Amino acid sequence: MSDLTPTYLLDKNIARKFITCLYEGAFMDDAAVTVLLFWDRSHAAGTRLLISPETANILRRFDSFREVHIFLASVEVLRGSRYFKRWARRLRAFGFTREDAKLLALGAFGTDEQGAILGVDVIITLDQRLMNNYQVRLPEIQARLSDMTAQLPPPFCHASLPKVLGPEEILEREG
Repeated sequence: MSDLTPTYLLDKNIARKFITCLYEGAFMDDAAVTVLLFWDRSHAAGTRLLISPETANILRRFDSFREVHIFLASVEVLRGSRYFKRWARRLRAFGFTREDAKLLALGAFGTDEQGAILGVDVIITLDQRLMNNYQVRLPEIQARLSDMTAQLPPPFCHASLPKVLGPEEILEREG
């Protein structure tokens, strides 16, 4: 259901940091520089950048701002497919907030407008707590997803877990 183009789901913190960088310009901290460098390399590589419907809805209220408009024009919205809500509920049992569980569920059971993809390769976040909890609980989460997908019809039986990384880790991997 997916082609070979890498897909990254950006959390709201990445969106906020990117938009703030465009707005404030010269007043950037190290995280902002990393996000801009990640953004530039991702676009140059042809990576598909996606955001959640919640992030898109909030930003659409502010798309009269040039910075928000630039951001929204360069991303796609990933929507939940069948089994998205069920998986999000199950992720809550692993100690994730409602918002984080929905983001992770989109990473496995999200699809684009055409229904051409199922899930993403990587969720990009600045949320260290989310990354840590995901890494610690990954074997249990993988086992739970395997149990769930074993009973699902295609293409949902092929759902897989995304990686959860910070933008600096992507930059390091791409050299």
